[in-house]
Amino acid sequence: MLLFVEAGIAGTGLSCLRWADDAGLDPALIAVDPTVYRDVPDGALLGDLAGRDRVFTAKDTDGDELDPGLLDWARSGGGPVGVVCVGDRNLPFAARLAEALGAPFPSVDAVATFRDKRAARRVYTELGIRSPRWTPAARAEEAVALWAEVGPVVLKNVKGAGSLDVLLCRTAEEVRAGHHALATGGRYLDGELMAEEFVTGPLLSVETVVSAGRCAHLGVTDRQLGPRPHFCEVSYTFPVMAPPAARAEMERAVEACVRHFGLTGFLHSEFILTAEGPVLVEINARLGGGLLALMMNDCLSVSSWELLCRSALGQPLRIPRHTGRYASAVTVYPDTAGTVESVVDPGAVAANPFVVDVVWNARPGDRVAPATDYRGSVCQVRTVAEAPAVAYNAALTAARDVRINLVATGRRRG
Repeated sequence: MLLFVEAGIAGTGLSCLRWADDAGLDPALIAVDPTVYRDVPDGALLGDLAGRDRVFTAKDTDGDELDPGLLDWARSGGGPVGVVCVGDRNLPFAARLAEALGAPFPSVDAVATFRDKRAARRVYTELGIRSPRWTPAARAEEAVALWAEVGPVVLKNVKGAGSLDVLLCRTAEEVRAGHHALATGGRYLDGELMAEEFVTGPLLSVETVVSAGRCAHLGVTDRQLGPRPHFCEVSYTFPVMAPPAARAEMERAVEACVRHFGLTGFLHSEFILTAEGPVLVEINARLGGGLLALMMNDCLSVSSWELLCRSALGQPLRIPRHTGRYASAVTVYPDTAGTVESVVDPGAVAANPFVVDVVWNARPGDRVAPATDYRGSVCQVRTVAEAPAVAYNAALTAARDVRINLVATGRRRG
């Protein structure tokens, strides 16, 4: 049985479970509220899975405590068992489940380390991997002291990913104000705060799948960020060229972490390319978020779903090749915050050349906001072309056709 701990709400949805079902891998879903997946892509699969006793309703998939009866149910299918998790929030639960079942997955300790940026930085230093200088920042003055030594600093939540709770501070006054805003605003996973030196350069990620200790680096993704002081990703393209020496160094850094932790499965590793070389920002022990899985499907000869599922079962992998196509995604944010009243002519966006999909993240009644983090987005536009610049420019062009009517109040997603 191939156990999926939650799934994607938008964009990918149950698409990976559909692939696993078609491949005869006996997929099953563990979710707190399975009904939230009824209307996602391939949501019709949910009823079929439930009819085969392949849906388990858990009390909580955010922590690491396993429900009574879960292990017996997970073993009920007989044969090999694998665990798949694509959501950052659910990784500790998935790691604990895999450990209990003896299934391939990053260890509980590895997941805990990668989800605490301070602990991860210490490991990177031990392994000789370049990463930003940092300090704990329980108090604002700790961050100010680092600012006095290195110049501009980034305040961030030590837990999680997705550029939540991250602020650039260029002056001591901004450090104090930013620290107060983050310390009193409620943070993702209730993480503590840290400060690190502001490292500038293009932001790249290396997409890797690991099976039986062997790393297959699938390509490099670039991304563009929205306006400071936030670090919200507004677009990305896969695959892109990176300087050969820099790409080799990034891959060696990932492989060093794989050996150190005994990692398996997908890794999404983010680097800043500086004049001195790549600086490791973070390694995520999961498939990259957003539409990246679909973009890799567009551009590789073996789908990311196949790689994800077979690595989770410890099966041999078909190593993909690049097909000569390139994919881009642009995430659209409004200029001002508000609540979506209506979407104006959505078909005009999809009708643009090279557009293969438009994922609407906001519906009437949802609150949207400028690009501070991913939760305020309106939609994502995905394009595919035979040159990266064509794909990227086509996505930007289509994004300009996104129009919505806003009113002043509403609920925020996330």
